[in-house]
Order: sequence, then structure tokens, then C-alpha cells
Amino acid sequence: MLQRELTREQAIAVAEQVLQHVEGTIIERGYSYFSDGVVFNTRVENNRTLCSDVQGSQVYHVRLDLEEVQGSSCTCPYTRLCKHIAATFFQMYSVFENPRHFLGKAQQPRRATFSPAMLIPNYRPAVSPPQGNESAPVQSGLTAASSVHDWWAFFESWTRNLLSAMESFRASSEIFSSYQNVLSVTAGWPTERAQLFHIHANLFHLQKLQQYVQTYRQSHWYPDLAQTAERLLEQLEGAIYFSDRQALWSKHRLALEETLTIIRRWKENDLSSLYWVYAYRLVWWSLLDAPEWIEQEKAELDETIASPNTSEAVLEKARLLRAHFSVMDRQDDLALAVWMPMRRLPLAFYLPYMKAFAREAQWQRFLDWTTALTGRIGQAEAQQYRFVLTVWREAMKQVGREAECGAMLKTFLPSSYPEYALYLYEEKQFKSWIDLQMSFRVPFADLSAVQLKEIEEADPALLYPYYVREVNRLIRERNRTAYKEAIKLLKRGRATYAKADQEADWERFVDRLSAKHNRLRAFQEELRRGNLNL
Repeated sequence: MLQRELTREQAIAVAEQVLQHVEGTIIERGYSYFSDGVVFNTRVENNRTLCSDVQGSQVYHVRLDLEEVQGSSCTCPYTRLCKHIAATFFQMYSVFENPRHFLGKAQQPRRATFSPAMLIPNYRPAVSPPQGNESAPVQSGLTAASSVHDWWAFFESWTRNLLSAMESFRASSEIFSSYQNVLSVTAGWPTERAQLFHIHANLFHLQKLQQYVQTYRQSHWYPDLAQTAERLLEQLEGAIYFSDRQALWSKHRLALEETLTIIRRWKENDLSSLYWVYAYRLVWWSLLDAPEWIEQEKAELDETIASPNTSEAVLEKARLLRAHFSVMDRQDDLALAVWMPMRRLPLAFYLPYMKAFAREAQWQRFLDWTTALTGRIGQAEAQQYRFVLTVWREAMKQVGREAECGAMLKTFLPSSYPEYALYLYEEKQFKSWIDLQMSFRVPFADLSAVQLKEIEEADPALLYPYYVREVNRLIRERNRTAYKEAIKLLKRGRATYAKADQEADWERFVDRLSAKHNRLRAFQEELRRGNLNL
């Protein structure tokens, strides 16, 4: 069917856009969905839209725009080009080309392209039960007129057995299932009221997760539990971002005042986990941003900091939280002066601010933070690093410094290794390129044959240190296979030296190598077989 409605050229054109605009991890997940055969009802509409249904946690409906991939949509909560869209792409692409070849291409290092969509939270929480969800709504006795206090009383009742269930079964699944199920309470509520309820449900379950860790895990966060906390925070960010804050302030101020009371009590939490701190900052930044409330919170924190009776642990917590309000006051230097010495704060701690600066086109402010956080960016996990680097390039472009990007990539090492290596090669800074490969201990066999050939033709002597180091490394492995690889490199090195009319130097190196390792019988045998033992 698709082969008659579409062309190979269309498939290739869409593939180029997918490579440019879809994250690598999303492409990989989309390929898994496609391979599992969960894409169905695929059809073309209006000669430019590929529609499909994809079975995930429920059936999602995808519309892939074949002319402008960024205009594609899916009914899942993910706000960017998602794995269901990627799976639909693979369903179409497989008709014309081998999808595994495309997947391999997508897994190669590539420059991400900036899009404003990158700055939008990943998830947009639904304010009504999803279509096709046949489970009965939770019976709560709550109505749209119920107070926030009533909400939290219901949450406590609803989760009275949750911690024991988390201990008996998979903790992450139990708590997220509880969170998702309780959202059905708001069916039929006004949208903005439902949005605020979702925010509180999220805050409650995040608090419950931290209580579980402290009760059953002695303050130890297993990776699965940490991922659940991060997932809840992603949902919280989306719930706040997409909420109708104007309607909340005009129609539900009393509920916001109750929210204020709850979030102020969070200052009593300890710093064994930072997840509550992330949530505290999100709520203050975008929901409770009334000047009089902010000033009162700052005054309480200042009083705690100034008190001679404040313990060191409480002082550290108060200073950490107070620095957030310094950022809100655009006193970034004061905040960073507090946070930077706290080595436990990862790059993820700073990302919400950097996203906000980029959304508001405060490009120089974003760049100032990347300068301050250079070390953390260089050590960050791949996904966070790619995000910062992509926005950083856009910020440099916006302030007229795009030409400096290549040289400045060095400051983000080791994370920037692929991009910096590509920059050095494209600029024909071959000596620096070789030095970079050697410093990262890249095996000679992993280097691009095309790049090596160009360097040999330009200046073969640049490769001598690499040959010497690699040959010595292989000999130290003390096995026949490594010796054979060393002989191949010695032969290649001889040819490279010959191009520079320095073959005699190479022969002397081989002679010294043979003498140094004259007791390695297997190595000596390989030298003779390679006609190198003169």
C-alpha cells in the first residue's frame, strides 16, 4: 500500500529530517517499537500526512508530516517528536530502505539542531482520563470545590498501604501507578482546578517516595527509585508549565495560598535527597511567584541563616534555598557563589534555570552560566551535555559569536570530544587532532581511515608518535594476536616514514624494539614472518 502511495525519494527526504530533528535515544526507542510490530493502521492522508496507531501503554494516534517533520503530532503526553512518531517513520521507511542501516547512521555522532521545542517540558499531563482507559475512576468524595487540605487528607487515605506495597512489589511501579490512578479524581472538574490538583498529587507522591527511601532503604536511592523521582519531576515541570496560571490566580487564589502553606513546610526536609529541592524551586519559580510571598520566604530564610543557633546542616540547607531567590532577583553571581562549592550539585540542578533563560531569550545570561559551569558540563551525562551544547551554540549565534564555537569546544572536554575532534579535523589542525586522540587513548584501529589518509598525505610525521605508542601498547598485551596487530602497524609505519624519506629512522626504531623485547619469542617470530627482523 505505502509503496504505491509514496516514493523512495519521499522516504529519504523524511529520513534526513528525522536525523536532524529527532533525538538519538528517541530514534532507538522508535525502532524497538517498530521491530515489536506495534505500529498498525498505517495510511496516507492528503498526500502529505502519514497516519498510524501505535500500541504503547495505550493506543496512541500519530500524524507524521511528510513535508515538515517538526509539524508531526502524537496523542501521547510527550511534547516533542516522540518514539511513536519515530516508530511510524520506520514503518514507512522499511518499505523502501533497510531500517537497520538508518538506525546505524542515527547512532553516529552528529550535531543536534536547536529548536524552541527543546525548551518545552517533555510531558504535558492530561487533565482528563485518556480515551480508551476503561478502569473505573477513583472514588474520593472530592469535588471541584474541595480544598487543598481535603486533597492531601484524601491522598493520605488513598496511600495508607502504599509503602508496604512498594516494599512487597516493585516500588517504582507501585508509586507511579498510584499517582496516575489518583488523577482520575478530577474527571469533569474545571481545567485549571484539575491542573492544580495534578500538581499536588505529584508533590505528594514525590514526598511519599522520599519517605519510602528513608523508611525502608536507610536513605539509599537505588537507580530505579531515582529514575522514578526524576520522572515525577518531569511530570511536575510539565504540569506547572502548561497550567493556566492566570486563571489560577484570578479564580483559585485561596487554593494557591494553601499551596504556599504546604511548600513552606518543605523547608523542614533534610538534604539527604535533592529531589524535594528541585520541586520546591519549580513551584516558587513559576507558580507562587507573588512578590509579597517571595519576600516573606526570603525573610524566613535570612533569619535562619543569621541565627547563631542554626546548626551547620540547617544552615547549608537555608543557604542553598535562599540562593534560588537570588536567581529570581537576577543576582546570579550570589547564587552561584553559594552553589558552586557544593560539589554534590550536578548539572541537572542548574538546568531548569538555563532552560528558563533560553525560553526568555536571555542568551548572554545563558552563556554566563555555561562559563561558570564549564567543568560540570564537561563531566555531564550524554543527554544533558547534548542539550546544553545545542542551546549554547544557538546562544553564541544569537550574540554574534558563532565563529568562536569550534575553538571553545575544548573547554567542555571530555564530553565534547566528538564535536571538538570534528572541528579540529575540518579546520585541518591535524597535530591537535592527533594529540586529542592520543590523550583520549583512542586505539589506532578505531580511527577513520579517510581521516588518517588525509593526514598522511599532508604531514606523515604527525602520525609517528601514534604508531610508536600503539605498537608499544600492543606488545605489552603479551599475546600472539596483539603481536600480529603490532606487526601490521610497523609495516604501515614504515610506509609512512618512506613517504617522508625517513625510512632509516623507522628501521632504527624497529631494531631497538627487537632488541628490547628479544626474550619475547612469539613477538620475535612475528617480526621474522613480517620480514621486519633485519
